[in-house]
Amino acid sequence: MKLNLFRSKLKSEVETLSENLKNREEQVKEASRFVNEIEKGNFKEEISDSLSTSELGRSLVAMKTHLDKIANEEQIRGWLNTGLSTFSDILRNKNSLNLKELSDAILFNLVKYVSANQGVIFVLEEDENGKQSLKSISCYAYNRNKHLDKRVEIGEGLAGQCVLEKQSNYLEEIPSDYVTITSGLGEATPKSIYISPLLINDSVFGVIELASLSRFKPQHLEFIDKLSENVAVSIKSVKDSERTLFLLNESQQQAEELKTTEEELRQNMEEMQATQEEMKRRSEELKSTSAEMKGIMDGINATMATIEFEPDGTIIAANENFLKTMNYALDQIKGKHHKLFVPQAILESNDYQTFWKRLAAGESFTGVFQRLSSSGHTIWLNAIYNPILNANGEVVKVVKFATDITKQQEMLAENKGVLSGINATMATIEFEPNGTIITANANFLKTMNYSLDEIKGKHHKLFAPKEILESDDYKTFWKRLAAGESFTGVFQRVSSSGNTVWLNAIYNPILNANGEVIKVVKFATDMTTEKEKEAEIMQMLEETKSQEEELRQNMEEMRATQEEMNRRNHELKSISAEMKGVMDGINATMATIEFEPNGTIITANANFLKTMNYSLDEIKGKHHK
Repeated sequence: MKLNLFRSKLKSEVETLSENLKNREEQVKEASRFVNEIEKGNFKEEISDSLSTSELGRSLVAMKTHLDKIANEEQIRGWLNTGLSTFSDILRNKNSLNLKELSDAILFNLVKYVSANQGVIFVLEEDENGKQSLKSISCYAYNRNKHLDKRVEIGEGLAGQCVLEKQSNYLEEIPSDYVTITSGLGEATPKSIYISPLLINDSVFGVIELASLSRFKPQHLEFIDKLSENVAVSIKSVKDSERTLFLLNESQQQAEELKTTEEELRQNMEEMQATQEEMKRRSEELKSTSAEMKGIMDGINATMATIEFEPDGTIIAANENFLKTMNYALDQIKGKHHKLFVPQAILESNDYQTFWKRLAAGESFTGVFQRLSSSGHTIWLNAIYNPILNANGEVVKVVKFATDITKQQEMLAENKGVLSGINATMATIEFEPNGTIITANANFLKTMNYSLDEIKGKHHKLFAPKEILESDDYKTFWKRLAAGESFTGVFQRVSSSGNTVWLNAIYNPILNANGEVIKVVKFATDMTTEKEKEAEIMQMLEETKSQEEELRQNMEEMRATQEEMNRRNHELKSISAEMKGVMDGINATMATIEFEPNGTIITANANFLKTMNYSLDEIKGKHHK
């Protein structure tokens, strides 16, 4: 009986022990599987209740919790390092960006990296009075950069307070009217705002303000704080670079302006030296700018007529040359207005009404001016009215430098009259030195039966007959003209219709101041009619000679008609005399006569007197009519 009881008890204990071993095996298998999952990084794996109550289960749970914490910390550390590395690349390229572009790049990536919805970067700036304020240079919202021109005073709002406190500020209780975030679903107040100062060695350079519809994680705030210092350094570097570049550009611009000013001064000095050489042919170099200017002014004053005016035109002073030119004493003009010298017609002109206002405004005038002397005679002055400025750029007086060109103007007018007379009576044409036609007057075009458009730009050979073109003389004709040689004579030419035209002409090279031929002018008279008459007369002479020979051979037979022949001989003598007169007229190229401007005859050459059948005494002093 006792043995049975012992066996029954032993069997029960064995079964219990077997059950416990089985449970332990299951727990070991579960623990092994759990550890494998943990090794794979699956920290969401759970254990059964039976295992969790055991010492092994509690150890496994503690291990999981510890490893999960380590993994989270490692993930956060990796996230921080990845972000800092990413922004390090952005900040490393700061030299290729300006402050706005750099700030936009930082804010764009920062908002996305910390899962914010919008943000602003403020930079600390000073105005001209040294007052500091925060200016927004970058704004990001609604997945894109925005333009926000906003200024925040120091101590004003959260951003301004952040500058004073030099500490980050994290808010999760946001006033409803502080800021809203707009999305496709409408507007909402952010759940959290983080404001971080941009600090370098306890100095604030700006502020980053971020807002999110969710709460920022601790690693987000840690990342923003770590990034802020790097951003501050980059922003400071870019601002310093921009400031340096601005100062460099400003310096370069000032250098260019100085260089331009120096070049203008150099050119002005050269012009003044040229003026000095022309007026006094001075070759001595003066030792200083003041001495040089004094020499120049002395030279101008000695050779030119100068007068000084108030900006309104009131006369201040005048040198001896001006007073002598205008036949005034200084006491007669000092304190009076410039209009004293101006003819009435010019006084009434629109230009003169504004003349002194424009001079008082700093405008100068250069040209040839008509003025009146004290005796009422017309004086022509080649002059410049030059406003003189003070250090503030204000016109303090006007100085006029002038040269009396009255004789030159009168000579020019006389020459114009002569040229007008030549142009009215003669055929003229102008050529390049190589024979290319420049222009021609109406008389020439009419004589040759061409329009100007038909000949302009073409060569003189257009008018020359073929036999002349092929001659040796014509082959060197334009080379000799281009060398300065002139040609005078009667020239055979061809009109546009192919008719022969005879011109009594001169080809005259025109030289510049260096003695170089710049063009050739031809003055011509049409002698075609005279040439045709000469040909007729020559033909008549030939016929007459033939008739004389016939008369000589038949003299005896024609004695009955002697009186008739005598009459014919008399006619031939008349014809011969007429022919001689015609030939004399042909050999004379021009008939000239000179008049006073009112038409009174001064003199005339023999050709004219013979042509008009006068002696000089009969016409001299009489009127052209």
